[in-house]
Amino acid sequence: MKKINITVVCVGDESYPGCVDLLAACPEINIVARPTGLNEAGAWAALGQSDVLLLDEAALEQDGHHAVRTIHDSYPLLRSLLLLENETQQEMVTVLALGILGVIRRESTTSLLCKAVSTICAGEAWFSREMLQPLRRQLGQETGMSSLLDDIPVPSGRMKLH
Repeated sequence: MKKINITVVCVGDESYPGCVDLLAACPEINIVARPTGLNEAGAWAALGQSDVLLLDEAALEQDGHHAVRTIHDSYPLLRSLLLLENETQQEMVTVLALGILGVIRRESTTSLLCKAVSTICAGEAWFSREMLQPLRRQLGQETGMSSLLDDIPVPSGRMKLH
């Protein structure tokens, strides 16, 4: 089985302790690089060798939404997974608009990180029900389509709620 190559960009104050250790312990995952930001020398070369980009919200804030859009334009097969502390409806809309294929909350990293990486690498989205329920309710109220987010098409697969 081919290993999943991943670039990890976590610039926060070690807000996700053990994240890299968890990934390193997964036999199907190979960590290509750990740049301290998306603008660091060599970061973009590492993205070209990666299947998955794992970044934290501090990296997204530091390097901006434009960088993530540019990454997806430059590397269309690269899947992105975002580590979040807390999310708001606006953040979820932004994440979806940026083309980020998955979001994992801080408290879930220990138990679900490797599974989330494998899932998004396979082309399926990774979002928890707790994250999307408020957004789903709001869209349902505004559009009258309560099941709007149940089966959203994504680039190569379907969105599955975890």
